[in-house]
Amino acid sequence: MEFPEKPYITLNIILLNPPYYCKVVREGRCQHEAAIWDSVYPPLSLATIASYLRDEHNTKIFDAIAEETDVSALVKVIKNFGTDLIIASVSTPTITEDLQALEHIKSSSHAKIAVFGVHATYFAKALIEENYIDYVLLNDPELPSVQIASERMDNLEGVAYKEDGNIVVRPLNPKRISQFKIPAWDLVDLKKYKIPIKGKSYVLVSTARGCPYDCSFCVVPYYYGKKIRYREVYEVVEELKAVSKYVDEVFFHTDLFTFRKDYVLELCDQIRKEQINIQWICNSRVDTFDKEMAESMKAAGCWMISFGAESGNQDILDLCGKKITLEQSRRAIQICREVGLISIGHFVLGFPGETHETLKQTIQFSREIDPDFAEFYIATPFPGSRLFETVRQDISLAWENIRYDHDPYNYGFDLEKSRTRAYFRFYLRPKKILRFIRLFGFKKIFAMSSSAIRFLTSFMRNPD
Repeated sequence: MEFPEKPYITLNIILLNPPYYCKVVREGRCQHEAAIWDSVYPPLSLATIASYLRDEHNTKIFDAIAEETDVSALVKVIKNFGTDLIIASVSTPTITEDLQALEHIKSSSHAKIAVFGVHATYFAKALIEENYIDYVLLNDPELPSVQIASERMDNLEGVAYKEDGNIVVRPLNPKRISQFKIPAWDLVDLKKYKIPIKGKSYVLVSTARGCPYDCSFCVVPYYYGKKIRYREVYEVVEELKAVSKYVDEVFFHTDLFTFRKDYVLELCDQIRKEQINIQWICNSRVDTFDKEMAESMKAAGCWMISFGAESGNQDILDLCGKKITLEQSRRAIQICREVGLISIGHFVLGFPGETHETLKQTIQFSREIDPDFAEFYIATPFPGSRLFETVRQDISLAWENIRYDHDPYNYGFDLEKSRTRAYFRFYLRPKKILRFIRLFGFKKIFAMSSSAIRFLTSFMRNPD
């Protein structure tokens, strides 16, 4: 995968996380409002794209979510920068507001506009028909970003655009990016991003893209592919050395960090050998995690790990294609407890086939395996997932309702109330509160409680 060597001209480029009325995350498969952590992610995709553009172009990263900036203030930034090109991250739940903001920007500036993300990739042909969108970037956004900035239209890859009134879609060849670059975190005000619990500045680091599993609710196989594309361990280590100049906390934003045990053990071994002063968290499947790996991760600075347990009913797990067992979830949480890692369990309510009884079983299962923290979601049919293809004819496609706290299915029970019940039953227990005090102390508990209380009490408000 070759990048253009030299652009025809130098452009002023803004890499944009568009404004929204509340805190949201738009990063790879993650497209949701800030939940119990009340935090947003550092813009990894924007920082990565910037690392490929900055050598030849004047490049600015503008995260309107972290800056808490509205579209009017954003337009002033765009004008003052003399912006030629805007590359914007968009997502399904925010797409209506995203497009409204971009249309307003287009009417107020001469800048060309490109969009990327899962939603943009899935609906590329529809989005490129909008007269204020010049390019839609497909899948991995780095190469397409460099190509459109070079303004060489003869060899575009991974881009949808209009040519002589016709829509042209050129798919991206899903190969590993051949040139490694460290994300341009120096262009980001990292003080605005705080890692959960500790409240320290942090960055995201990706070790791989893609997932071979086919969970019905996940967009990763569609967006990044079913073949995992690993970065070399030495590349990741070099990136950790570089980011340690800015932060001492990292979130390994890899959808299946623990898939290859040998890779994880080698990475942990190198972190220790190089004496990189980094503390980190990651995601994992419960069936690709064992005690040897946990101990190695802990020794290399890992302090928290999150698992997709999803359901407390085996039939539901099988129906959604998760390919795990309840016992594997129990064991993963137990290993964390034995090794001294903080655990987060993620649970999903409302899969096709869900009943009153299976909902109760999931809520009870979350309490039984008792991770340190739990997140509860409503099964959301994001475009790009198998779930979306299954139910799209039977649900409303108002995009603002395709989100983790909204019930699109019209079951004979109230999923939103079930989600509320799940949170209260999991967290409002003396046992849980006492464990938090033992883990974090009174001072940290008070700091954590403010966002958690805001989140939990939001369930009590009637949105109508």
